Amino acid sequence: MSECFSEPKLSLFGRIPPRTPGRSDAQVPRDAELGPARYARIAHLYFYEAADAGDAAYGLLDIEISLQRRRNGEVWLEAFCVGDGYQSGCGSGTRHPLVFELRSGERTLATAEWKYPEVLCGHFDPMTFATKTSLSPSDFESADQIYLPSIMAVAESCMGAPAAFGGPEAH
Repeated sequence: MSECFSEPKLSLFGRIPPRTPGRSDAQVPRDAELGPARYARIAHLYFYEAADAGDAAYGLLDIEISLQRRRNGEVWLEAFCVGDGYQSGCGSGTRHPLVFELRSGERTLATAEWKYPEVLCGHFDPMTFATKTSLSPSDFESADQIYLPSIMAVAESCMGAPAAFGGPEAH
């Protein structure tokens, strides 16, 4: 096992992209009819070995994030991504969750933590997350960006990884 870190990521909220041939549809929000929504996308978030910052252990790709004010006044955060287990390691957010900071300018309005599932060695698996936030309807209106701060993680090498992480012993 080795300690890893991610680099911070920032994306501005905008409109949900329209459907078009040649590009997959937005995966979040799950149901756009439930209320007005904002959308952001982060191309990738990789976890790099602390001992060798050039070595990506595993990653999360095409992170789509939506913030939606539902008809009942609740504000929900939803996320979709693909776990990239084709790097040197595997891991999960069980002990070190991914943190979403919902911001208005430099001010953090609310945070949410995602204990994302295992990114398995040799897999490219979709992952989803949804949680009710503490945002008020007026905070929803002012939220303009999503920030993912740098976090620590623990990765295990894909060489000799236990079956739980999809390593060779799983086959």
